[in-house]
Amino acid sequence: MGGPHCLGTSRGRPCRVRCYREIDALALPMPGEIPDVEQTPIRPPYGRWRRTVPLAATVIGIWLRWRWLRIQRRLFGRDAMADATHRFHLDAARRIVRRAIRQQGLIVKTCQFLGSRADILMEEYVVTLSMLHDQVPPRPWSEMRPVIEGELGGTVQELFAEFDADPIAAASLAQVYRARTHQGVDVAVKVQYPGIEPIVRWDLQAIRLLANIWSRVETVIDFRPIAEEMERNAPEEVDFIHEGHAAEALADLLADRPDAVIPRIYWDRSSRRVLTMDYIEGIKISDVPALEAAGVDTPQVAETLIDLFNTMILRRGMFHADPHPGNLFVIPCGPGEPAKIGLVDFGLTKRLSDEFREQLIVLTSAIVSEQPELVTSSMEDMGFRTQRHEEATYYALGEAFLGDVLRSGKAYADQQMVAEVNARLGRVLRSNPLVDVPGDVILIARVMGLLSGLGRTLNSETDLLDTLMPYLDPDAEEEPAAI
Repeated sequence: MGGPHCLGTSRGRPCRVRCYREIDALALPMPGEIPDVEQTPIRPPYGRWRRTVPLAATVIGIWLRWRWLRIQRRLFGRDAMADATHRFHLDAARRIVRRAIRQQGLIVKTCQFLGSRADILMEEYVVTLSMLHDQVPPRPWSEMRPVIEGELGGTVQELFAEFDADPIAAASLAQVYRARTHQGVDVAVKVQYPGIEPIVRWDLQAIRLLANIWSRVETVIDFRPIAEEMERNAPEEVDFIHEGHAAEALADLLADRPDAVIPRIYWDRSSRRVLTMDYIEGIKISDVPALEAAGVDTPQVAETLIDLFNTMILRRGMFHADPHPGNLFVIPCGPGEPAKIGLVDFGLTKRLSDEFREQLIVLTSAIVSEQPELVTSSMEDMGFRTQRHEEATYYALGEAFLGDVLRSGKAYADQQMVAEVNARLGRVLRSNPLVDVPGDVILIARVMGLLSGLGRTLNSETDLLDTLMPYLDPDAEEEPAAI
């Protein structure tokens, strides 16, 4: 959930002003047409077709204009169309943001993910879509208070000693308030939007429809496995009981990591639609000016973040699968001490079976050691399938997944390298498309993409090969912690 548990720089106007300045630096118009959500509360459309038709019109319209631009670039050359290309992408990003603000629901969550991909998306998309971490329209208190009182069985005054009716964050499925318990503990209270469950169901149907249409007109990437994975995960994301237990499980798993902070859950003030937890005072991880002003070493933050997720995925077999900037906070420590990372929003948390985790380690080792046969057999064991069994296709996938990055000597988020990898991978998949991708790998790839974008934002200096090697050593491998 975007921007959950932090005041000041994580939700304040300086972050938004910085976004506008970055867009202005492109010598292109500022996104003045994007509604100011502080003044424009918007109720999302309700009903399957009222949600599907506008979304489909926006996506298809952008796609048609992109096809026309591609024709013009072939006719007149890329250089001659450079300004038109930038104008197209900025306009497309604005259209996506405006549609997401109107639609809300899972559409916002999808755009938040895309806005975190500074490693592969053009600046127009990264800067503009990142606004959705801070600019989701909040619902009025008159709508949210009945949810709290109905779920927890009492008035707000009875339940909490203090409660600020102005939300500190609003996101795709819920918004967050700051409160204080009768015991004097500062807490964050996450409240689900009324009527969000059918909206999630309709959004999934719309995403499935658009993925099916896309698979008929484009052949490079098949989004249907991603749509299927979203369908599997969505029920857990709207169940705050599940989220609370996931938070506690990860807190147990990372109890030996003093650099990770996970909020405690207060079950006497929680339910399926309301979740009360410790309030984390920190700085949004992507707010680099605020981090630098606080004396935080941003490359060190990137290194800690990568090591933390290596631990979760490759050692402990359970990981936070939605680490976009709104869910990660940096907690500065004393002079000379490394900062800590606070994690929030555990609705999308994934457990890996021991077998799958071991297969992932074998695959990673095979990619690092450049063994095409082992890469192929490992990927097939994990559930990858292409139209034809060809070792070259699986090896190209492995190289795109990790190999090129490790051997390039460049930061994982180097855009030129990623563009080259994607172009080469596209040529391979056009001749032999993927037909099945294991859902767990989709989530891991998503996490890697988010971390890659954050690494670029934080000016990461981390050598990924060095960070991975200890986790690929069987002698150093830990036993997964009991949960």
